[in-house]
Amino acid sequence: MQNPQQFHRRAYLPALLFVLLTLNMAPAQTVAPVPAPAGAVTSTSNQPATSQTPPAATPIKLPTIVVIAATRTPQSPDTTATTTTVITHQDLEDGLYASIPDALQSVPGLAVVTSGMPGGQTSVFIHGLESNQTLVTIDGRRQAVGLSGADDNLANLTLDDVDQIEVVRTPISSIDGGSAMGGVINIVTLTGQGLATPESSVSFEAGSFNTYRENIQSRGTVQNFDYAVSASRQDSIYPALSPGYAPFGTTGFTAQADQYRNTTYRGNFGYQITPDVYLDLHTAYSNAYTSEPNQYVTPDPTANLLIEDWNLSPGITAKVTDFYTMKAYYTHDQQRQADVDPFGTALLEYYGDSPQGEQTRLQINTDSVDWQNDFQLAHNWSITAGIQGDNRNYYEFDNVLGYDTLNGHDNNLGGYISSQWQPLPGLNILNSGRYDSYSAFGGAFSWRQAASYLIAPTKTVVHASVSSAYTPPSLQDLYLYNAGSLPFYGYGAYLPNPNLQPETDLGWEAGVSQPLWDGRITPNFTYFYNDVHNDIANVELPDENYINENVAEVVSQGFEAGLKVRPISTVFLDVDYTYTHIHVDNDITPEPLLRRPRNYFVATGTWNPVAPLTLTLGANWVIDRMDYDAISGLPTTEPDYFVLRAGATYRINDHVSIWIRGENLTDCNYQPASGYYAPSIAGDGGVKISF
Repeated sequence: MQNPQQFHRRAYLPALLFVLLTLNMAPAQTVAPVPAPAGAVTSTSNQPATSQTPPAATPIKLPTIVVIAATRTPQSPDTTATTTTVITHQDLEDGLYASIPDALQSVPGLAVVTSGMPGGQTSVFIHGLESNQTLVTIDGRRQAVGLSGADDNLANLTLDDVDQIEVVRTPISSIDGGSAMGGVINIVTLTGQGLATPESSVSFEAGSFNTYRENIQSRGTVQNFDYAVSASRQDSIYPALSPGYAPFGTTGFTAQADQYRNTTYRGNFGYQITPDVYLDLHTAYSNAYTSEPNQYVTPDPTANLLIEDWNLSPGITAKVTDFYTMKAYYTHDQQRQADVDPFGTALLEYYGDSPQGEQTRLQINTDSVDWQNDFQLAHNWSITAGIQGDNRNYYEFDNVLGYDTLNGHDNNLGGYISSQWQPLPGLNILNSGRYDSYSAFGGAFSWRQAASYLIAPTKTVVHASVSSAYTPPSLQDLYLYNAGSLPFYGYGAYLPNPNLQPETDLGWEAGVSQPLWDGRITPNFTYFYNDVHNDIANVELPDENYINENVAEVVSQGFEAGLKVRPISTVFLDVDYTYTHIHVDNDITPEPLLRRPRNYFVATGTWNPVAPLTLTLGANWVIDRMDYDAISGLPTTEPDYFVLRAGATYRINDHVSIWIRGENLTDCNYQPASGYYAPSIAGDGGVKISF
């Protein structure tokens, strides 16, 4: 249990507050517009704020949104020929989301699954594909992946300094390489570029489960220098699954309370060297601790996981000529994990073993480079080409075994080219291709052909694409030796397979959206189909050990149907339904893919009854999903669940706002992952002071 005197001691907050106040007293400066750094996105929240709100227009007009995740260049989502959702800055503020995984719950086509309480392992499945087939980027810069091949730190990503979140649900390995077979989640952060005066804020929140959150952030411009910095801390203590702390093997034995602590920092800095050359430096750090009480049927009272991640990424954007812009960045990411389980040691001793202590230490160092070249060959034709590569060094040491279960390095280097052509007004044709060379298994090629068309008289937007994509095997599949479960369970070891080949996909989709009633109602529909070959599945060997093999074919198909309603300027309602059917053709281990619902409803609504007050409502309804039963270990259909959330924000004046938020208002008792309960009904409240 954390010392109560240390619980509220945030030594870094007063120091940062002093720095922000100092920056705010700097002379106001306005600089000339600069070329957007790699991954930057033009959005209304990055522009100087105005003191007046324009009156509602007829027809309803939405803010201009620009994305880069789909094509690597800024453009409207309607011209990318992808299925893309943008959670805008206003959406994030109105929704009062606690974290990035919470915000992603509002996106159709996604299954966001957390193993237990916030801070637990979080996976994102796009259109039924695997979690390691989703690429996560921040400002267009690839985030390092963990042992599983996915972003293992996704659960700890906060909304500090986040401007908007772009979610592309289309295979785009042809520009982003491996891990983008399902799509891309791009997190766009705020910058200080163009601000006439600095903007800073501090906020505090408290609520259920002994939850406290503090945040401080600032951004602005001082002559040719711009900055955007933020820091936050969260502490929560979730209850144990059942009462009692009796010794192992006696009545009343249970898991520990689920504690979660997360300290984060993010800083973006830029300097305009010349009107055509801009340097930036992106920095980030997070330190997250979560206890791991395990499944409710096998409680573990002492296990805990510490994940520490720091990221440093310098970049440059240079407008070389009127038609050629060059962008480049380098990123170093270091992730360290300590998985500690003193109770596991005691349990092994109880069954007659003599372990050296149950602790696994993991470290992954990733170095990435990306050199992008944008050519505007004509007013209606542009080419993007570049080189992107990663180099990883990693090791994992297991104290029970007494040696490294993983130790090595791997790398990949890829080249890509993309064409965007508008032969006719409203018609966009996109072609792209990429080749990657991997040290682990050789080469992989991917491509995409797509088109979108705006029918001007009716404002109908149609899009279609066909693409090939791939996902490289994960480190744990290729190299990690796992001794298996505790000996008394009788499970064998999980063996590495360095001969695995990448999973490949041939996917296509087609969609349409049609504004009606002067844009007040917009229905949309998209059909998707993915045919995955060489799918990696777990196979039991004759000696009762296990190994992963390329043995399966997976077909994931379905559709998204949505309705956006904007009857008046103060009311917003989005309702979406996703149907996903997954067929696995695998004669060796014919098991279904798990934790991906067949039917999924998501709804969000916002109402401004009076100018200072914003009310928001969100709902998720998950129907027909499968998972391994926590008791038997066999695949089974899990119960459906419906979760409701609501919040209210009141702006007292231009500097002070207060809010309240309710989560799981139906007090639904559900398990997002079998054996791991989600939090019960909860409430939070907070205050934000801007200056």
